[in-house]
Amino acid sequence: MDSKLEHHAESKNFLFKLEKLSASVWEKELYNRPFLLDLIEGKLPREKFRRYLIQDYHYLGRFAQAMAMATARAHDLFTVRVFGVHLKITLEYEFPRVWKMMTRFGVRRAMLNGSTPLPGTIAYTDFIFDTCSNCSSAEAVAAIYPCNFSYKELGKKIRPALKKYYHIPDNFISFSLYQKRVFLESATNTLEVLSRGASRASSSEQNRILDKFYKATKFEKGFWDQAYSD
Repeated sequence: MDSKLEHHAESKNFLFKLEKLSASVWEKELYNRPFLLDLIEGKLPREKFRRYLIQDYHYLGRFAQAMAMATARAHDLFTVRVFGVHLKITLEYEFPRVWKMMTRFGVRRAMLNGSTPLPGTIAYTDFIFDTCSNCSSAEAVAAIYPCNFSYKELGKKIRPALKKYYHIPDNFISFSLYQKRVFLESATNTLEVLSRGASRASSSEQNRILDKFYKATKFEKGFWDQAYSD
């Protein structure tokens, strides 16, 4: 087999492995979190979702810095554009919608300014920032993969629940973004960065990519759980 075709096949196999793995892991680790189950059924107390939103706001600020770092460290223009689009989506789409949702849940600017990130938020965002600052672009994608791609699936359930039980307009809901064209195109290109990185990666490098995925999944799980705990 031609070496280029072989690398292409290997990268596709790696992506297939990761997508299959993520579906299995998230079914066990993420989709059954009490916070999410209560939210989807309309049973989640408003103060718990308010706590989540405030932490999500802190998360997004640090995430934007991580995307700026990943953009600066990218080795080709395609990857620069991919991480640059993540930065644009965060600043121009997610931040405004999260703020709109917060106002519907009783958060005021003074309350937000007086809040601080919880330990789980700090640990998660430090992990992402450190990965984007010191590791390959493929590892950076693995570090943000659980958040970006699990939200794509969760949004299909969370979006109607927020509209039905909490009376949030669709244009206020950040989870709606994950079904929009701008995000879907970004997701496709993000996977391409991972595919290209996997095609050049040794077995040990691919294991590091998977390790970032596992760690990010645990952080994502903790992020939901900290919003639920009293």
